[in-house]
Amino acid sequence: MNPVRSATKIAVPWEQRPFEVANLFNPAFCALIVRQTVQAYQKVTHQGMDYSMLFLVLPIVLHKATRELLPVGVASKFHVWIQRHHHLRVGFADRMQNMVPITREALLFGLQHQVLQVDEAGLLTVGVRRPKPYEKEVDAKSEVAKCLKKADFVGRWFADAGTTATILAAWGVKVY
Repeated sequence: MNPVRSATKIAVPWEQRPFEVANLFNPAFCALIVRQTVQAYQKVTHQGMDYSMLFLVLPIVLHKATRELLPVGVASKFHVWIQRHHHLRVGFADRMQNMVPITREALLFGLQHQVLQVDEAGLLTVGVRRPKPYEKEVDAKSEVAKCLKKADFVGRWFADAGTTATILAAWGVKVY
């Protein structure tokens, strides 16, 4: 599957989405998750995140079963963890494929609102605008807070996990 080629899919029009889907996959919320991941990745690597890696973020962070099995700290190495939890790879490529339009919407929203940007190397970086602080507004035990915390973790974890191709392959995703 090629996330770049798949990104040309059009998401279901907003008014035709079930209420729950529209709320969970709200482009602003998804852009915030992506931004949190990119920011954490960027802090570790001092460079932006590869576009293809972006398509892993939402299927990992928003999928509750996967999110809850993620380690607490980056001391748990990505490749060891994915081997121990190989069952999470089952259906992951399909879930990722289904979320391409949502990820694309989140990216476009983030770029339009300048919370994300693309650098001269074509890598995704944190934009010039900062979103409103969420720590004060969101209960630390809420699903939103949990998603944002895991998004930060995923960014730091991926920064130490190797190349984009290696990380995609570990999840069972092929880029053509």
